[in-house]
Amino acid sequence: MTTAETSSKPWNSIDALANAVRSCTGCGLHSTRTNAVPGSGSSKAEILIIGEGPGFNEDQQGLPFVGRSGKLLDELLAAIPMSREDVFITNVVKCRPPDNRDPLPDEVAACRPYLERQMELLDPKVVVTLGRVSMLRFHPKGKISEDHGKILEWEGRILFPLYHPAAGLRNPAIKRELQKDVLKLPEALRQANRVSPKNIDDKIDGEITTKAPNSPVTQEDQKLPEEEQENNNRPSSQTAEASTADAQLSEPLLKNETTKEKGDRQLGMF
Repeated sequence: MTTAETSSKPWNSIDALANAVRSCTGCGLHSTRTNAVPGSGSSKAEILIIGEGPGFNEDQQGLPFVGRSGKLLDELLAAIPMSREDVFITNVVKCRPPDNRDPLPDEVAACRPYLERQMELLDPKVVVTLGRVSMLRFHPKGKISEDHGKILEWEGRILFPLYHPAAGLRNPAIKRELQKDVLKLPEALRQANRVSPKNIDDKIDGEITTKAPNSPVTQEDQKLPEEEQENNNRPSSQTAEASTADAQLSEPLLKNETTKEKGDRQLGMF
């Protein structure tokens, strides 16, 4: 199945789309996968969680986030409290890249219609991205070290970027940020009910540009001193030094690698 053919399919249900993903040959990843991983969860979920791509365990089981990262994700959801039955979990690409390398542009393009149709069918109020790779799919000018835990507006929905659980497993400081950020998810849902399509930013190449002027603001943002708020509004070129200072909370810039416990991913750009 080519990307063009993929784009023309209606997939009138989540199950129909999942079947299409499992039989997809739209890119080279189909030749090395054990199982495609279309996603799982509630078809009525108000929250859509999007990671980068399947790892070893996910490829073996055909389910998303079933390794150590998935266990941490379950713990994070339980703190709200929520469970997998309350959300829908998927990835930017639906098949595991060999050796957990970064997805290639043609692989991302082949899976793009699937992700877009999943969003249409699920119609989530909140899109939670895990890691900078997933976040950049929706917020290409964002920085995960600066934008994690922020409640942003995107196409009439709420975009809620989080660090990837795999990064939390490697870095205790990131894990603490994850545990703190996820507690804002109920507030993100409340904000979603107040989002108006008329306040959406213009898009560039189908992606959002930045936080909309009238988009919801977190309680944490409201408490920032004026000087700190001014720093947050500076161009990225003026915040480079601050980003360097936050390096200990940045996800690695390494290519994807399989760790000693198979299935955990190093996150990279694509």
